[in-house]
Amino acid sequence: MASFIIRVWTLVAFVCLNLSLVKADTPTLEAITAKLEGGRACCTALDFFLPKKVFTKLHPAYGISQLSFWSAQEQSLKPACILIPETQEDVQLAVTVLNIGVKAGISSCKFAVRGAGHTPTAGAANIEDGVTIDMQKMNDVVIDAGNKAITFGPGNRWGNIFPKLDDQDLAMVGGRVSTVGTAGLITGGGVSFFSGRKGFVADNIKSATLVLANSTVVTASATSNSDLYRAIKGGTNNFGIITSFTADIFEQQKFWGGEVVQPITNKDKLIEYLVSSFTSETFDPYAALITDLIWVSGIPAVIHQLAYTDGSKSWPPPAFKPLVELPTLASTVRKSHLSDFTTEIAAAAVVTEDKNNLLVTLTFANKGEVSVNFMKEVYELADKTVKSLLSVLTLNFIMTFQPLPHALYTKGAENGNGANVLGLERFDEDLFNLLFTLSWPLALDNAKVEAAMKELEQKIKKLSQTMGVDNEFVYLNYAAGWQNPLASYGQENVNFLKSVANKYDPSGLFQTGVPGGFKLSNL
Repeated sequence: MASFIIRVWTLVAFVCLNLSLVKADTPTLEAITAKLEGGRACCTALDFFLPKKVFTKLHPAYGISQLSFWSAQEQSLKPACILIPETQEDVQLAVTVLNIGVKAGISSCKFAVRGAGHTPTAGAANIEDGVTIDMQKMNDVVIDAGNKAITFGPGNRWGNIFPKLDDQDLAMVGGRVSTVGTAGLITGGGVSFFSGRKGFVADNIKSATLVLANSTVVTASATSNSDLYRAIKGGTNNFGIITSFTADIFEQQKFWGGEVVQPITNKDKLIEYLVSSFTSETFDPYAALITDLIWVSGIPAVIHQLAYTDGSKSWPPPAFKPLVELPTLASTVRKSHLSDFTTEIAAAAVVTEDKNNLLVTLTFANKGEVSVNFMKEVYELADKTVKSLLSVLTLNFIMTFQPLPHALYTKGAENGNGANVLGLERFDEDLFNLLFTLSWPLALDNAKVEAAMKELEQKIKKLSQTMGVDNEFVYLNYAAGWQNPLASYGQENVNFLKSVANKYDPSGLFQTGVPGGFKLSNL
């Protein structure tokens, strides 16, 4: 063991001093990997180099980290140990040790990387019998109002960032739920209340710092490693471990927002409103809307989460006037700061925490009356699915419509930060995102729920093709584990992403050593 420690430490120092890159076939590396034996080899090595930052199952920090995952599916996985780094150097050292173990073929050295852990799919950001790197302590926030920029760690949730900006009447293009993490949302694209004005969250990232597979640190921006910069804006965890982001910020006073609850009898008029009011010709870039059709114990209702980000206007603005004039059961609409609205949505979602959760998503085109009829038929299909799942104890079933007009999803090209890799630039039509969110308590119902949702997805996809409103884009942050969002970016972007992964991670550590999430190696 002493020989192993000495040799690994020599290698770590060698890498961290940037004297050379480690090659898999060097005698030193072979000697080191030969010593990596046993089920907890990488946990033992990490604990030596990063004392008091590696935790096993009997330590309270292990349990706290596990319980902070959103879904019961992720909580059900039990890593051999959890590493909680506090600095970029901690991450570099961890990647060095883990890379050696993965190259040696030690399965327990495979690892997962998590921020807030809000993706529900088991294994997306956690791992069984491997190492989970929990980034939540890397949550610094530095605001540079003079340069209109904010720098923050990947362990942040939006609820840690927005209040700091609110205090200075500033805002950034970020998430809409305070408990969601920054890193996952950004690297999957990210939709914001400000997206109508400024594009996706990823489009407003000025730069990111990453630790690569060889433990070196690089900055990705429009002027430095620009290919990597574009790739991380939608390419998720395929390239390295992000240790910081820098994003644009802007002046923002209090604005209108809140929750509007309406009866399901509004459904038909509501669908007509959505289709007519969110085309590129009619779209108001200050208007943001999330429309949830919610079934609780099989009983449907409608809840809107809305925002109008020009607080100087009186309520209701023309964009929302037809909506709020429909019969309404309750409303919390008021003028407030961004953090207030994102906290409200998080509070409504608290019933899903620690439950078995599933997200499924599709995209379809807004083609006027055809889309109105399509959405009405989708509702009937969803309602039948809910009825088929009435035996699932306390199932919450939500179907969400979110407008994505062409004027919104192309907005990011105007901010000077360069293109993302989502592939939406190849479309010229107005779109809608369709999202299903399901939560239920008992794992024994998992297979039944997933089978029902796969069947529903197939029926909706077939219907969209038959009616001529189909669109292939799959929004990664809402995708189920069986869906294929990266492929939906188009072959040109898939080829680009693979070339970037091969360039910055030629040994494929983040394809094979980090098995969770949506992998380029599966395309």
